[in-house]
Amino acid sequence: MLIALRRVLQLVLGLIVLYGSLGMFTSAGLREPNALVWAGLVAIGLLTASTSRAEGHLLAGLWVSTMTVAVAIALLSVGHVSDPPCPPDHPPITSSYYCVFPGYPGLLAFSLALMAAAAVLAVMDFRALLPRAGRAPA
Repeated sequence: MLIALRRVLQLVLGLIVLYGSLGMFTSAGLREPNALVWAGLVAIGLLTASTSRAEGHLLAGLWVSTMTVAVAIALLSVGHVSDPPCPPDHPPITSSYYCVFPGYPGLLAFSLALMAAAAVLAVMDFRALLPRAGRAPA
């Protein structure tokens, strides 16, 4: 039960980081992380450390928040890869002028790499939890 609760909390923290990071992708380029992103990342780090200590294996549960952010960012960026990137000092975006965040191709590649890393972490996590599944709770 506690393992599932920790994973749900990782999911919620991943969604918080995702929500905060969406404001970073502007037509002027990538902005610095805001306080919500930093707070979410610190909370994910603390929860991962606590979960790793409680479950006895490194980076326990980190894959949940990583996969949450990576899948959402990949879905966001795949729809805009072919859109025209905004040049520096572009005119205001109107119905006749349209451009998008210039880093969507790089963001897509980064999110795919994060998904691959999260998949590896998930396999490691499941392999560590499988021997526990057969034991009765103490």
